[in-house]
Amino acid sequence: MDLEKKRKKMLCKGRGKGEGKVEVESSFSICDLPDAILQLIISSLPTKEAIRTSILSKRWEHLWRDISKIELEEGELEERRQFMQFVTRLLVTCNCSSVKKFSLSCIVGEDANLVNEWLSGFINPKIEELSLQFEEIPEPLVFPDQLFTCATLTEFKLDMQHVLKLPSSVHFRCLRTLTLSNIIFSDTYSTQRLFSGCPALEDLSLIDCNLKNVEVFCIYSPLLRRIYIRENEDDMLDEDDDDDTGGLNVTNSCKVLIVGTNLKSFAYHGDCMNEYFLVHSTLVIDASIQVQVPPECYWDRDNTWEIDSGNFTFRLLKMLPNVEKLSMSETSIMALSRTTSLLGQLPLFCNLAELVLDPLSSIELSYAALLTLLRNSPCLQVIEFQGGLSLAKGDANCVFDPLPVCFSTTLKMIEINGITGKKDELFAIKILLQAASVLDKLRISCYWFSFDLDDRRIGLKRTKELCKQILKYPKRSMDCEIEFEYS
Repeated sequence: MDLEKKRKKMLCKGRGKGEGKVEVESSFSICDLPDAILQLIISSLPTKEAIRTSILSKRWEHLWRDISKIELEEGELEERRQFMQFVTRLLVTCNCSSVKKFSLSCIVGEDANLVNEWLSGFINPKIEELSLQFEEIPEPLVFPDQLFTCATLTEFKLDMQHVLKLPSSVHFRCLRTLTLSNIIFSDTYSTQRLFSGCPALEDLSLIDCNLKNVEVFCIYSPLLRRIYIRENEDDMLDEDDDDDTGGLNVTNSCKVLIVGTNLKSFAYHGDCMNEYFLVHSTLVIDASIQVQVPPECYWDRDNTWEIDSGNFTFRLLKMLPNVEKLSMSETSIMALSRTTSLLGQLPLFCNLAELVLDPLSSIELSYAALLTLLRNSPCLQVIEFQGGLSLAKGDANCVFDPLPVCFSTTLKMIEINGITGKKDELFAIKILLQAASVLDKLRISCYWFSFDLDDRRIGLKRTKELCKQILKYPKRSMDCEIEFEYS
């Protein structure tokens, strides 16, 4: 029965003796929506599910062809041929000019020509979001020239362990977010051409990119607000690789110049492989410095590595005098502590309100660099020890002599995650409670498996016993609440 007959039948049922017409809303189904709305709904589905909607009815048979989002990810190796055939058929049957969001993740291998066809077909002049991830690339891929002058592209993610070859003209007029992973930059000039062609760039991530061929790497965008840099030597290419696919030469460090008159957030995680210079860095209010131990130094933390990494950390901190939130790794603090001659030259961090310390390692409260940071942060309100902390009894005096100003004026919150009940750890908590005179809250997170890996019930019981012990510690701040979280 069609909708009109249903409506008339309902109207007849609504009439009685001496009664007027009764209006009854007709039923409504998704099929009553216009094609444009249905295509938006279909586009929100995973690509294969979107294609399957073609079996619903004759009207739905071709709706999926104009979807605006396509996501393609290669699965198991034994399904590779099936995946390649699927993508090739999809390129022929769908309307590529309607695609606004395109994502492709696959192994290239011996099929570079086929992948180049996909790139040329799916990347249209109206694309808005593009994510490409390629592995095992024997020869450079060919990106369509229209990609690098696309006026609608707002987000671009490219992950490939190969040289990025750029055309003579690069102009991403509306590109706001750029993420480059494992890219090998060919030379200084082309790199400069890339970033000068991104006038609207706001968010930039460089993940394990190889700068061995670049002497000066200049990143300039007047709208740049956030930059994240990760460079792990262990994740990059081997020195034995040929020039076409890269080859890491860490002795030739690159000078990276970051110019952003609106830069608010800066994060560096890595092995100190290059030199970084922040222009207009006084605007940065959120920073993260996660210096790591290079693979060859992991079991042998020689003095040379510590001094070099300490100098690197010091230079970054000097460029961040107005930071409001600062995150640092245990190795950053440790390395900086070895450069005793530089600690006295650290600036005052008068705006620093939140200090977050390494989620992966326990921090020694006696580290010289940590104590200097605390003493140079008179307005500090929150400290987070995300990986725990410790303090030997013999080092207790170093915390109080002299006592950081913030402990008696502004420090309101201390968070400690993952305590295990060790003596040095409990002693550190006791010292903090005795030192912080205006503390409002001490929040401690406990994990039952840290106390009994095999029995959750016993682990929770021991955790709660430890918490009762901490509650008995003397507090300098009478207003301080001690809060425990169990998991």
